[in-house]
Amino acid sequence: MDINFKDMEFTGGICPCRAVYVLDRSGRNMGETFMDALTFLSRGDYDKAVNLGTDDYETVDLDYNYQSNTIGSKKVGEKNCKIIFARLKGNENKE
Repeated sequence: MDINFKDMEFTGGICPCRAVYVLDRSGRNMGETFMDALTFLSRGDYDKAVNLGTDDYETVDLDYNYQSNTIGSKKVGEKNCKIIFARLKGNENKE
């Protein structure tokens, strides 16, 4: 799903577990994709996202096949997409 939130535009969404996920279709913009995920978790506040410490969140990045909508190992000839899941730890992810 394409997300337009404040000044952000990316492909991703929110999981029932309160994690966000962001897709990197090229597999080469992981830094930007990671910051998009943290900024989205911070409700669009880039300064807050930049100041999060590694104890404040947990992340997982996986290979993603955009055509079959599956995660896992890349097969020969497939595009190398990545997907990042990020979730705040502790009480910050509860509302």
